[in-house]
Amino acid sequence: GRRAQAGSLSYDGSLRLAPLAAQGAVKARDLPLHAFEPYVADLLNVRVLRADGGFAGRVHYEDARGGPRVSVQGDAQLNDLRVRAVRDAEAGQGVKAAVVPVSLTGGEDLLHWKVLALRGLDLAMAPGAATQLRVHDTALSDFYARVIVQSNGRINLQDLVKSRQAQAEAAAEATAAPTAAAPAAVAEVVPPVPAAGPAAVVHIGPVVLTGGTVAFSDYFVKPNYSADLSALAGRLSAFSSVPAAEGQAPQMADLELRGRAQGSANLEILGQLNPLVKPLALDITARMSDLELSPLSPYAIKYAGHGIERGKLSMDVNYKVQPDGQLTASNKLVLNQLTFGESVDGAPASLPVKLATALLADRNGVIDLDLPISGSLNDPQFRLAPVIFKIIGNLIMKAVTAPFALLSGAFGGEADSGGAVVFAPGSAQLDAAGRQSLDKIAKALQERPALQMTVVGEAALEVEREGWKQEQLQQLLLAEKRRKALRAGQAADSVTAVGAAEAPELLKAVYRRADMTKPRNLLGLAKDLPDSEMQTLLLAHIPVPDNAMHELALARGVAVRDYLAAQKLPLERLFLGAPVQPSTGPDWKPQARLNLAVR
Repeated sequence: GRRAQAGSLSYDGSLRLAPLAAQGAVKARDLPLHAFEPYVADLLNVRVLRADGGFAGRVHYEDARGGPRVSVQGDAQLNDLRVRAVRDAEAGQGVKAAVVPVSLTGGEDLLHWKVLALRGLDLAMAPGAATQLRVHDTALSDFYARVIVQSNGRINLQDLVKSRQAQAEAAAEATAAPTAAAPAAVAEVVPPVPAAGPAAVVHIGPVVLTGGTVAFSDYFVKPNYSADLSALAGRLSAFSSVPAAEGQAPQMADLELRGRAQGSANLEILGQLNPLVKPLALDITARMSDLELSPLSPYAIKYAGHGIERGKLSMDVNYKVQPDGQLTASNKLVLNQLTFGESVDGAPASLPVKLATALLADRNGVIDLDLPISGSLNDPQFRLAPVIFKIIGNLIMKAVTAPFALLSGAFGGEADSGGAVVFAPGSAQLDAAGRQSLDKIAKALQERPALQMTVVGEAALEVEREGWKQEQLQQLLLAEKRRKALRAGQAADSVTAVGAAEAPELLKAVYRRADMTKPRNLLGLAKDLPDSEMQTLLLAHIPVPDNAMHELALARGVAVRDYLAAQKLPLERLFLGAPVQPSTGPDWKPQARLNLAVR
């Protein structure tokens, strides 16, 4: 549901009614802008479930000959945004799901964020003149985006707003065959399509990104692939909509973004882009390193008939839009220490993958496919699948004809059980005792270079349900603290923890914003409750998703691996085992198990 509390709005200035003119200071906070969605729904391909607006600055408005003159200067915020793909039923009511490909379920969130702060906003509009918009700097915090490169090479988020042509077609369809009884009614509900005027001139200053998550799918490159990106933080330099001079490249903003991929891999996205010019200007490279492959074991069983015991993948992906609008993509993969398990009975296929990977691996256990791939809107025959099938065929043929080559790539040693690092229920944070234990292990491994370690995270719902909810509540408090920091003009990335003294105030803010049923007084307003009761209600409202324990177990493995890596142990000697959700007994504790093996 949407928050019931209204925002606040104040104006201090002059007002003249005929002709209408106003000039003064405006302060607005938490205005429910989503209430105005019905008035602009015909312009959108999506649904805006929530958007809270805020502004502090000066506004000048004057009815002038030919149209209004508008001038706005100040700081603005758009908070708690939620944008959702339309459902099939909604599309049948006249909303075209242009941003929803067949593979994306209607009703899925496309965008949401906690805070978007625009500082130094300067807007100027005048009759017959191009709208001028400048933003000195921007901060975006705790955001999510569902990004899809569609089969035609177009990015889905480019189509949140309908094009002028689509608006005109919608209006024509609505008025094409009105009933004799209600022609005026049809004309009344169809909004006029605004005439094209001078293109707006937009200048955007540096953008700082914090706490981001992106669910990415590529339906352009074949076969398709997806990636879950998290903990994204970085910045985008200034850019504008001013078109480049003929023969010149458009102004490009430098992008620098770092985070995680699939929960375990390090991710770095570097390059340049300009989302305001047409066609979209883009030249970015994403580098993913040390992606643990064991969590992807179910996919390997489906397609190869063998699970993955361990292994890492590094990948470089480049996307580039040429000046003529043509999208190209290139990709390079490197596999390290890929080790398959035994064949799985009943699997759809069973390939001699152990032999094939052993043939490819060099003496260091590295498989460098070195397969650049590219595709273009101008090359509809491009497909990656035939290339992949040819490589697989060659691998299998080598495995059959040269089996003795396996001996040179054999792995030595068997996994040996070690100790375990204990965690608090629901948490993936190492405590002092865990760090002290890992310090000793790191020293032992540094002295024994022939050893490598696999970390297997464990988590169990029956023991950790309440602890997991407590951890999620702490994350809500941390997000609220970031919101306050941004409002105070501070950097959101400086917020790293919630202190005990500030927790009560943050708890009240989180409770006030929570979309849930709350105890109310006779006037229908939410009651003021003790901290303990607010916490109890919030915890009861936090759902536990089906994959919560899988993700918690994976995070524990990552925490141990990263701590050992920080003690100068090479990542090449540290691996993650597949996360485990064990059957618990009286002696089981939340933990990450440590297994040693000979390199």
